[in-house]
Amino acid sequence: MSRFPRIVPWTTSEEYQQVYQWLYSNDPKQNELGVKRAKVWSARGKNPHAVVSTAAFVEVSLRDTISFGKISNHELRLLYSMAFIRFVNGMVDPTQGSYASSVASLALKLNMPLWFVELRHAGTHEHLPSLQVLRNGCRQALQWLNENYWGIQRPLQSTHMNEIHSLLSKYKELREKILKDSELDDMNSTDKIVKRLLNLVSAEYVRDLLIPVLLEEGFLVSTETKKRASVTDQTLSKDLLDLWSAILCKFDNEWTNFGSELVQGILEKLVMDEESVNRDANLIQLTNFPPASDLIQQPKLIHSSSSYHLTLVAWISHILKLYYTGDFVTFSDLDLENVLEFCLRKPNPYTKMVLQVMIDHDEELKTVITPFMNYIVKMLSFNDNFDFDKNVPRITDDDMNKEISEFQEELNSIVNLKESVEENNHITDSNLESAWKMYDSEEWKACPIGCLPNGQIPCLDLSPDLDGQSNAFLSKVKQSGLFFKFI
Repeated sequence: MSRFPRIVPWTTSEEYQQVYQWLYSNDPKQNELGVKRAKVWSARGKNPHAVVSTAAFVEVSLRDTISFGKISNHELRLLYSMAFIRFVNGMVDPTQGSYASSVASLALKLNMPLWFVELRHAGTHEHLPSLQVLRNGCRQALQWLNENYWGIQRPLQSTHMNEIHSLLSKYKELREKILKDSELDDMNSTDKIVKRLLNLVSAEYVRDLLIPVLLEEGFLVSTETKKRASVTDQTLSKDLLDLWSAILCKFDNEWTNFGSELVQGILEKLVMDEESVNRDANLIQLTNFPPASDLIQQPKLIHSSSSYHLTLVAWISHILKLYYTGDFVTFSDLDLENVLEFCLRKPNPYTKMVLQVMIDHDEELKTVITPFMNYIVKMLSFNDNFDFDKNVPRITDDDMNKEISEFQEELNSIVNLKESVEENNHITDSNLESAWKMYDSEEWKACPIGCLPNGQIPCLDLSPDLDGQSNAFLSKVKQSGLFFKFI
């Protein structure tokens, strides 16, 4: 298998499935969304020709339906013919070998109806086919693309997840037997399971199919609490390492992106449930960091469910140590910049522990992010020192009535002030505070290019209304009496 992962323009498999549903929907609005998203994919590059052709046929069909009477039949025939010509050429050209073969013979290899080729030939060299023939051809071309491209893609189905779960469970049982009985040699069975997993999962589906199963309780995180990491001992147990190290190494050798996807999946798991993370932040003990440990009181308690998250942190720590020490070739292709950025953008007790491991092995990095670590420690310690039950005051009915009276008095004063202003109809400029304020250069803070001040990346997708001709603009041109003459 190639060591280079396949590059696709869609961000996730869910986005891919969503566009598929849009393009084959009976709702024209959803069809329009699918066409626009396919154009975005083409702008990103490496968009499969089948996707481009599907979007082209759908777009022409929309113009035929929505713009009925606004464009001539000849224009529609040109649109359909061009879409068909590009569809057939784009499908057969990649199968052309060193010796030129006829389009018809190549179409047969793709199980493409020969009349598609004849329609393409007529649109290229003869009279344009009739509109009825082209419409029928468009419908059948969409059906062919659905059956031969969209339908045979490997969607994220529950059956795949169940099969992976079953295979990993069998592997775990066999490995436990082998580890308990040194004389038992059943490596062939485990190798067969691993081979089945490698054939079942491809590189682009590692994140969506394999990683979620590995992160379930009972696999990388044991169901037995004694085998999990703790605040006092944040290392992986020997049982977990012996159980899973071998298969993780094989996964990493098979897929170069496995290590990065595993670490990314663990990090997302650590911050997925914000409420759980915030609750654990009040109870988990922070790891020591010298510049701030003397200034901030550390938490003393530990949440009963945090052992799962701590074990995940221990796995990341183990992977990072292998990467930094270079003892093994496993996990040698980690993207540390993404790990660092993720932990800094989403600080919590667990991501702080990951940062601590990174700076323990990288003195240069420690010097750079020490201010950020100090800030994270202070922020988490502030959350820990805030006791909700003790700090929230007990409000009685009398207190609420008193507060309501105060609000009413304030409202009355505002109303009186407004009436006074309306009567006088003027106010002196000296009583107004200027709306403009010049900030000192020292108050400016650095912000990455393309990010908002809060560190988020904005969505730059244009509104669907901005794509295509503006009917409002054209109507204004017609009303103004202006005409354009093409020479």
